[in-house]
Amino acid sequence: MNYKNIETVKRLDFDHLDMLVSERIGALRQLAQGMTERQVNDDICRDLILPCVYTLTQFLESVQIGGEEKTNGG
Repeated sequence: MNYKNIETVKRLDFDHLDMLVSERIGALRQLAQGMTERQVNDDICRDLILPCVYTLTQFLESVQIGGEEKTNGG
């Protein structure tokens, strides 16, 4: 069997990806928190901010770090 996707994942530059994601989250935060009532654009909130936050929420729910192990019979 050829595990092409696994090999692709092994080659990812996770440090660079981490930096890019953090940078983009910071930009979204500034955009979301810096808006005044006059500047709020519902299209931006609906089409940009909320989908990104939803995707991040799905990621957080999918990836557990240091989760508790389940054992049978205590």
